[in-house]
Amino acid sequence: MTIANDVDLNTGKVNIAEYSKTDAALASLREKYQTVPDANTDEGYAFVKDGIKELTGLRTKLEAARKAAKEPHLKAGRILDDEAKRITAALVALEDPMKAAKKVVDDRIERERQERIARLQKKVDAIVAMPGQVRGKSSQEITDMLDRVGEIDAMHDFYDLTKEAVAARQAALDELTQMLADRLEFEVAEEARQKAEAERAELQRKFDEQQAEMQRQQQEIQRQQEEMRLQREQLERERAALQPAAPTSASPAPVTGVEAKAAATEPGLAKRTAQDNHLWRGVVTDKSALIAAIAAGYGTEDLLIIDQLALDSLANDKRAALELPGVIAQPVNHAA
Repeated sequence: MTIANDVDLNTGKVNIAEYSKTDAALASLREKYQTVPDANTDEGYAFVKDGIKELTGLRTKLEAARKAAKEPHLKAGRILDDEAKRITAALVALEDPMKAAKKVVDDRIERERQERIARLQKKVDAIVAMPGQVRGKSSQEITDMLDRVGEIDAMHDFYDLTKEAVAARQAALDELTQMLADRLEFEVAEEARQKAEAERAELQRKFDEQQAEMQRQQQEIQRQQEEMRLQREQLERERAALQPAAPTSASPAPVTGVEAKAAATEPGLAKRTAQDNHLWRGVVTDKSALIAAIAAGYGTEDLLIIDQLALDSLANDKRAALELPGVIAQPVNHAA
């Protein structure tokens, strides 16, 4: 049994008697029921009621014909669906084992790919982290890291992540280059600062040494002055003790306390002094004591010979920073 005669698939026409009969009656039905009369009148109400009955009957018959005509088509569709399901199940039974075998391989390949990407990602992350390893380090360490990054072959060693590796390498090179420039600038400034600080410390050390030496010399001078003062007072007391109580008109010229002391302690010294015509020279045995004696008034300043070469050397070393009591540093005018 076939059902293709009821419907022309090319023209879309339906070859069903009830459809054709009702379709042919539509022209007369439109003419008859086109205008709806006033239903408030008895005739109008009867006309409307009879019209509804006629049209409902035609519509009901058309629906029954549609269902009757469509049922074979629906049944055929179900038959088609069932047969397709049966054949499909047979095909799936053959296909599923092969799909399962293929999935095992595909899953392994994908797993290996993901593992490879994970390993490569660690290498890319290591490149990204390389500048941070030398942040704050010396310029030499930064230069060494620049060389290491430059040796990375991002185009051939990273496969799936080649693009990411190339970008990470370039970013690391840019950051390290800027880092090196900043560090070199810092190191130059730091070297200058340390040099200046060392010079200041050395100047301060020498100044402290000079101050300490001057203080020591002052203390030594004060000690020697005090010692000489005590000696002078002792000599005065001895001189006073050697003075005669009441000199006579025939007495010889008075002798000094020192001469008297010398005569009393060593007889014959005055006589040897008078007869001794040899030349004598002074020998400095204690320079600090000599300086103290001159400061106390026991000698004149011309007894101190200035070492001009030593003073010039000190002035050239300290220049305007020279701090030595009694001495100043002045530039030498070489003009003719």
